[in-house]
Amino acid sequence: MRDGGAGEQVLIGRVVVLLDASEASMAALEAAIELAARRHAELLALYVEEEELLRCAGYPWSREVGLSGAVRPLQAEALEERMRARAEAIRSALAQTAAPRGVRHRLQVSRGRLPREALALLAPEDLLVLGKIGYARARGQRVGSSAWAILHEAPGPVMVFERPLPEARPRGVAVVIDAGASGLQALESAAALLEPDEALTAVIACHAPGAAPEAAADPAQRWLAERFPQARWLPVTTDGPERIARLLAAQAAEKVVVSRRSAVMRRHDARELVEALQLPVVVIP
Repeated sequence: MRDGGAGEQVLIGRVVVLLDASEASMAALEAAIELAARRHAELLALYVEEEELLRCAGYPWSREVGLSGAVRPLQAEALEERMRARAEAIRSALAQTAAPRGVRHRLQVSRGRLPREALALLAPEDLLVLGKIGYARARGQRVGSSAWAILHEAPGPVMVFERPLPEARPRGVAVVIDAGASGLQALESAAALLEPDEALTAVIACHAPGAAPEAAADPAQRWLAERFPQARWLPVTTDGPERIARLLAAQAAEKVVVSRRSAVMRRHDARELVEALQLPVVVIP
């Protein structure tokens, strides 16, 4: 347990990182190790051998397309060997990076469907870290359908990790909320997750299209003024992810926090918003 800074006690659980031995997931591992070290938490690395892919390899007509565009037979033995090699690469990376930091860690290798295996391990107090480009890279996406399902169904916070741009303000955090009372709850939850050396620098309050912002009457703005007077309050109309992404980019924050229950995440283009941001995005319940 620790004090969230607003009178709220926050239960700190494990840091869980989902890995596939890609470059993006290795970057997510580095971030997860840093988070675990800061929180004095256990690090659980999860690698899922995709059952459906192995099943497909059992058919003689199965083919796989490499990133270069080359087409080759999808062979079960070769696929099993690649999976074993990936697990070994992850194990080696953990030994080289987590152990020197004194982070308690373990690797769990599971076989099955990615969302099911990941969700079965998570508790509400755990923080899950995903690399933005990993399992989805062969389909031209930055957040794949499996990762997106986990992001929406996880019982606790999920960080979709991407290295922030060099000009990002060190340890600055921006929060995206709905305007009104529901936004206050999300803002309090986001503030409770701030690390000791992080600063809340901006809050983007999203109003429904056609709604007139009434900043003075917004309880979240009053709460922000009392507890984080240095943070900017930025009302915006939720007319698309591009405007919100541009506004967030202008804040030079190192990280963005948004509730999965917010209007912007319920919209069909929420994935476009998460993919557009070139910095870590933490999605909270």
